[in-house]
Amino acid sequence: MEFSFKDILHVIRKNIVFMLIVSLVIGVGAYFATKLFIRPTYTSTVKLYVNANSNGKTSYDDINSHNYAQKMVATYIEILNTNSFRNEVAKELPDNYSAAFLKQAISYSEVTDTEVFSATVSCADPIEAKTVADAVAKAAPATIKKQFEGNASLKIVDEAQLPEKPTAPHPARNAIIAFLAGLVLTMLIAFLRDYFDVKIKYDYEMTVLCGLPVLAAIPEFGKTADNTDRSAGRRKAEG
Repeated sequence: MEFSFKDILHVIRKNIVFMLIVSLVIGVGAYFATKLFIRPTYTSTVKLYVNANSNGKTSYDDINSHNYAQKMVATYIEILNTNSFRNEVAKELPDNYSAAFLKQAISYSEVTDTEVFSATVSCADPIEAKTVADAVAKAAPATIKKQFEGNASLKIVDEAQLPEKPTAPHPARNAIIAFLAGLVLTMLIAFLRDYFDVKIKYDYEMTVLCGLPVLAAIPEFGKTADNTDRSAGRRKAEG
């Protein structure tokens, strides 16, 4: 059985109330589930700059220093993404933090085609996120200086800020996604139900399935029949 555009519109119109109600229930459920059961996450980011030591005698030296610093960004991130550095960060924090917790909380990302990279800290508490980010900013330059002995250094470009709003989750976005998913699901159910319905619903099915021509058909009267009955009733009452 093939669905024409007219068939699709008919199925949607026939099941539109069911589709909207179920989709709204799914969307509202996703919204409140996100609000009630998923803890908010706050992020604080510190940006660091790889400063390659250069005498700057010629422009060629400056270009070489710039290229060297860009190449060192990935190396620096790997060094800062070790347990030894996380232990150094833990020393700068007022409470006891494990390397495993800091591994989950801290992430690094390069800024494309620059000597800058960022360290982002994600925690359930905004103050904790900023505190850990400040500790990263304090421990990172000393760790890099110890490892490379003056070939390059790290500088803080942008200090960590106290996050005012959570960065995740997004209840409204999750509700919209759930609503759209509900529409797709209910539409699929409607089409499957219509597909497996063995009743003849359209005139042309008599010709296609049974090979019989349609000589006449009784249309759906609906509101017209009701209106006619009411008019006849009024005429009787007046008579």
